[in-house]
Amino acid sequence: MPEFKVVMTARVLSRRDIEFYQTSLGVDFQSIPCNTEDEIIAAARDADAVITLMQPYSRRVIQGLEKCKLIFNGGTGFDTIDVQAATEKDICVANPGEYCTEEVAEHAIALLLDCARKITRLDRAVREGKWIAFEKREIRGQILPPIFQWKGQTLGLIGLGRIGRAIVPMAKGIGLSVIAFDRTCPRTIFDEVGVAPVTLEYLLEKSDFVIIAASFSAEAKHLMGTEQFRKMKPTAYLINIARGSFVDEKALYTALSEGYIAGAALDVVDAEPECMPPDHPLLTLDNVIVTAHSAYYSEQSAATYKQRIYEAVANVVNGKYPDWLINPEVKENFQKRWLHFQT
Repeated sequence: MPEFKVVMTARVLSRRDIEFYQTSLGVDFQSIPCNTEDEIIAAARDADAVITLMQPYSRRVIQGLEKCKLIFNGGTGFDTIDVQAATEKDICVANPGEYCTEEVAEHAIALLLDCARKITRLDRAVREGKWIAFEKREIRGQILPPIFQWKGQTLGLIGLGRIGRAIVPMAKGIGLSVIAFDRTCPRTIFDEVGVAPVTLEYLLEKSDFVIIAASFSAEAKHLMGTEQFRKMKPTAYLINIARGSFVDEKALYTALSEGYIAGAALDVVDAEPECMPPDHPLLTLDNVIVTAHSAYYSEQSAATYKQRIYEAVANVVNGKYPDWLINPEVKENFQKRWLHFQT
């Protein structure tokens, strides 16, 4: 039997992880970072499984995968993968599933509280010597006002999926009332978590904090633009722990610098999977927090994450379907093509 080949086209696992795969599963594991479709095709053409993260696995790329049985996306979002094309080519598409829901929800609330009490701005002011400057005049006059009690303020959730639902009890626990906008969420879910369904326009107008926690699709690109920021309160904060492309960053810069809104906290940015450059205009503003796409992390979630990837590859190596299968409709044709596989 030919050796099973795994190609990792994005830096998802460490060298130690790769060595573990090679010894425990007996696979040929290659790490070949790619940026373009042509690079992916060249690297993964003869791979039995590929591991990616927010890379363009378009129909063209997938058609170029000659032996592939598994595309594993390292993130929970999978809009960069043409799942239909993969299904048509009898390829399983999987991801790590719900491995960091609590962590992301906690991070969203942490960012909200940082904004509400201006923790980061105050810490920065102290490091710049502004505590001792004439009895902290700048802190008292320019940073502290306005700050409000949390109790009685409103959180508007854009998206009431698993992460949005995890945020709700945390937000209510600190005294916030919660409303949500989600076109695809059944009314029964709103009722179960005790959240009022509202329109996006109403949410923006009434919320003191807006958290984007929705799944991304191409139609939602730059959902938050100049028009939306103008609808928000001048004392409101935007928090994004979903996908950077939800936000038009040029419009956000204008909104923050012109005072349409009070501030923003971003765990994700539009440039991903590339990094936000240090000279990005948003990073010149005092009322912006950026946390480098770290909301997913805890010791527990990191361990689960690696285990999910390992199990997916191991299952396919051993003739089984991966868990957390995104396209279960592939099973019948997958079985016909790869006859030694079992359900």
